[in-house]
Amino acid sequence: MFDLFKGGTAANFGVIERELRCGLWSWNLRTSEMQWSRGYYDLLGLEPGKVTPSFAAILQVTHPDDRRAQAEVDRVIQKASTIRRKFRVIRRGGNIAWIYCQIIIFVDPEGVAEKAIGVCTDITAREDQLNQLRIADERYRALIKAAGAVVWIAKWDGRIHEIINCDKAGQIITSESGWLQFIHPDDQEKTLRVCAAASREKRGYDVVHRFLQSDGTFKWKRSTGQPVLDDGGNIKEWLGISVDLDRHSARPGAHRITGAQIRAARGLLRWSVMDLAHAAGISRATIRRLEELDGAPPHNDAALPSIEAALVRAGVEFMFPEAGKPGVRPR
Repeated sequence: MFDLFKGGTAANFGVIERELRCGLWSWNLRTSEMQWSRGYYDLLGLEPGKVTPSFAAILQVTHPDDRRAQAEVDRVIQKASTIRRKFRVIRRGGNIAWIYCQIIIFVDPEGVAEKAIGVCTDITAREDQLNQLRIADERYRALIKAAGAVVWIAKWDGRIHEIINCDKAGQIITSESGWLQFIHPDDQEKTLRVCAAASREKRGYDVVHRFLQSDGTFKWKRSTGQPVLDDGGNIKEWLGISVDLDRHSARPGAHRITGAQIRAARGLLRWSVMDLAHAAGISRATIRRLEELDGAPPHNDAALPSIEAALVRAGVEFMFPEAGKPGVRPR
């Protein structure tokens, strides 16, 4: 069939085709005669001698979604173009295989296409792997959205170049100030300080800050970053995730606050028991009794709403995450 077969090399060529899972075909564009190597028969799932090589025979086993009209192929070939394409074939038993084919066009001295040779390879394993990666990526992005999180990748110097699930992604990536422009002014210095220390020490960081929303308000976020180091121990990039802490906050009265939260809230405000008693209008004994419990009282204590309201007015926010213990933070 091909000059390569001359001199007793056909058997060796067959071994190469089997090992590389490839095949060749030749098409005389003047006579429309086509020849296939044994490897190409195998790629199509056909038996030599049972099918006459032709482009129509190739189309017959091609997946319906990948078929090309003969007229289109002829048009491209007559332009003497090199064609690269991948398509699926349906083999015996219904098995689907992916084939990658590069078609080389040869022209005569007048520039008219006279012959085409196709070099084809079975890429089913690669396509299956790519499909699995696509599925995994879709699931990964869906989980990020379900968690209400933002995931980002930054260069060694902290400049973000990829971000998922953030409506400000374009501005963050293209702007010189990057993500910092959306951090609340009162939180910028602290956030920069934490990130700079983590970069110097080549370690991860965890910082709580407020982030600007589309409606002009700010939401509390918890951002965690982790460096990826090269073989020399230098930072080559950062991976990070930011979660919405406001999702875990509650309006006063939506949950019963715990004794541990009351103690922690007084600590944030540097209040004594007497300070809280005065602000809430209840006795010190009642506060001490409630603070003895780490959890919430077993029943709705009448003093709890007054205590919670006093602490909220003073700038404390109570948090009730779906997973983990209730907490407090400054508003």
